[in-house]
Amino acid sequence: MGLNELVYPALGACLMAVAIRLGSVLAGLLRRLRESDELYRVLVEHLPRATAVVFDRELRIERAGGSGLAAIGRKAEDLEGRSLYEILPQDEAEYLASHYRAALGGEAVLDHHSSITGHDYRLHLLPLADARGRVSRALALTLDVTERRVVERELGHHAVDVGALSETMRALAGSPDPSAGRTAVCEGARTVAGAPVAALLELSRHGSGLTVAASVGAKLSGLVWPLTGEPSRAARAFTGAEPIFVADADGEGDVDREFYERTRASSALWHPVLHEGTAIGVLVVAWRRRVADVSPRLAPLMDVLAAEAAVAIGRGELLERLGRMARTDDLTGLPNRRAWEEELPREIARAWRGDTTVCVAMLDLDRFKGYNDARGHQAGDRLLKKTAAAWHSELRPYDLLARYGGEEFGLILPGCGLAEAVRAVERLRAATPEEMSCSAGIAEWAREEDPAALVGRADQALYEAKRSGRNRTMPARAAPVSG
Repeated sequence: MGLNELVYPALGACLMAVAIRLGSVLAGLLRRLRESDELYRVLVEHLPRATAVVFDRELRIERAGGSGLAAIGRKAEDLEGRSLYEILPQDEAEYLASHYRAALGGEAVLDHHSSITGHDYRLHLLPLADARGRVSRALALTLDVTERRVVERELGHHAVDVGALSETMRALAGSPDPSAGRTAVCEGARTVAGAPVAALLELSRHGSGLTVAASVGAKLSGLVWPLTGEPSRAARAFTGAEPIFVADADGEGDVDREFYERTRASSALWHPVLHEGTAIGVLVVAWRRRVADVSPRLAPLMDVLAAEAAVAIGRGELLERLGRMARTDDLTGLPNRRAWEEELPREIARAWRGDTTVCVAMLDLDRFKGYNDARGHQAGDRLLKKTAAAWHSELRPYDLLARYGGEEFGLILPGCGLAEAVRAVERLRAATPEEMSCSAGIAEWAREEDPAALVGRADQALYEAKRSGRNRTMPARAAPVSG
C-alpha cells in the first residue's frame, strides 16, 4: 500500500500535528501506518479525495501522495523534486507560494480554486519542526471540496476526531510539563471515543502495578492495578499488549470494581501504550451508557493517541532523570546543595503542620586539605565517597544527608530533638572511615526560624567545634528571640 492511499482527514490532521512536534519521524510514522490493512480500509473508505505534500523552504516538493493525485491525472513522481512554479500556472503558483511560505512560520488554512481541474480545494498548511525545533519544511493537506454536500456527509463526526487529535498534538507540542501532556492525551481520547471518562495508567515506581498518571471525568487518584495475582483488565491489556473491550462492566472482577464504581461506567476500552512493541502503560476510556462494540473508526485513533501517550511518558521519564541529575552530587551520589535547599523548607513546613521539630547538622571532615595534599585528589575523592556511604548507612530512610560543598555535608533530621540529633551525629562521626575525624554543628529549629537562619546557627556551631580543637559535636546556641 503506497503513500497515495493515506488520505483520511483524521490521519491528515494527526500527521500535521505530529509533524509540528516531530517532523523528523513523519516518514517513520507513515511506514508504520502503511502496515495496517484494517487502517487502510478505514482510511480509504472514508475520504477518497485528498492530497498531501511535504515541501521545503524553496517550495520544492519532497513528498507527495493521496488519491487526489489520481483524480487530477498526476503521480507522486511527477511532483516530487519540482517546485510550485514548475507545476502550476504562474499566477496560481504565485498565489499559493505566498501561503506556502507563510506556513513555514505558522499554521494556515485557505480555500483555493484550481484553474487546472476546475475544482475547489481546502488547504491545511502546517510547519514541520525537526527534533531541535527548527522549521525547514511544511506539510500541505489538500481536500477536494467541490461536492461539498458529499464531503460534509463523509466527514460527519470525523470533524470532531480531527479537532480532538489536533488539540492533543498541539498541547503536547506546546507544553514542557509532562503532566499537562498526559492530561491532553486523556482529553483527546474521551473526545474521539465520545466517552465521559479517560485515564492514562503507568507503571508504579517499583514496577509492581499500574497507577493513574492522569485522568479526566473522574477522580481516580490512588487506584492501583497489580500485575500479579487476580488479573485485571488493565493488567491483561498491559501484559498482552492488546486492546481489551468490556461491553458489560457488571460481570467484571473485584480488581476492576473500584474503577467502575468511581467512574460509574458500564463499558470500557483498555488500550495498551506501546514503545518499540513493549507496553509501558494503558490508555482507558469508559462509557456510562452500555456500548455494544468499538467502532472501526476508533481503533486507529486510539493507536495514534496511545503513541502520543508514549511520547508524554518518555518525556516525563527524561525530565525526571534530568531533575535527579540536577539534584545529585556526581561524586558521592548524595543529594547536592540544590536538593538540600529545596528539601529543608519542606521539612520545616511539615514540622510546623505536625507540631513536631527538626534538627539540622553541618559536618566537616577534619584536615581534609592535608589529606588531599599528602595522598592526592583521587584519594581524597575516594575518601568522600566512602564517607558518604558509611554515614548514609547509619541514618533512617527519611533523613537527608547531602554534600553541601567540598568536604562539608549537611544533614536534615526530621522529628529529632537536639539530644536525639546529637546521638545520631555521634554515630556518623564514629563511622567516619580511614581513621579520619569529623567535626559537626547541630541546631534545632526554633518555631519562627526560617531555613537560612537555622542553617546559619548550625554552621556557626560547626565553626566553634573546629575552633575548639576539632573532632567533636557542638550544639548551636539558642535562636535569638524576635521582637
